[in-house]
Amino acid sequence: MQPLEARLTAIEARIDALEQASLPQSPEFHADSNHDGTVSFTGDITLSTGTYTYAWARPAAWITDQPWDDALARIAALAHPVRGAILRHLLAAPASVTELVESDLVSSTGTAYHHLKELQAAGWVHKQDGVFKIPPARVIPLMAMVIAGEDH
Repeated sequence: MQPLEARLTAIEARIDALEQASLPQSPEFHADSNHDGTVSFTGDITLSTGTYTYAWARPAAWITDQPWDDALARIAALAHPVRGAILRHLLAAPASVTELVESDLVSSTGTAYHHLKELQAAGWVHKQDGVFKIPPARVIPLMAMVIAGEDH
């Protein structure tokens, strides 16, 4: 292995290890500060792709006072049945475009790339070594979005 290749392999291994590490808690705010409550979500799960622990919270005023454009764009990327099927598949295992086509989730590689491009742009998936996977920091938020869509 060439020195540059060895360094690149080592960097990729470190990135993989960091992505699998427990994720930090959301930014803290003090309970005694003047706010009208908190909205939060948490998760602690083990899937075939790894173990994930995540928590996120925001004061209600922060949510109502901040622009929603970026968050709604990320949510909009989920609002397609094919993308939902792809994400559900990726929760179980990373997959190449060929594997997604062979599993009948998409009808062609072109269709797969179209939907994966939208999911990548919104941060729901990333590509590494020819396969797509859900970044660890997105697993719990994705599952929280699914249950938020249930009939409450």
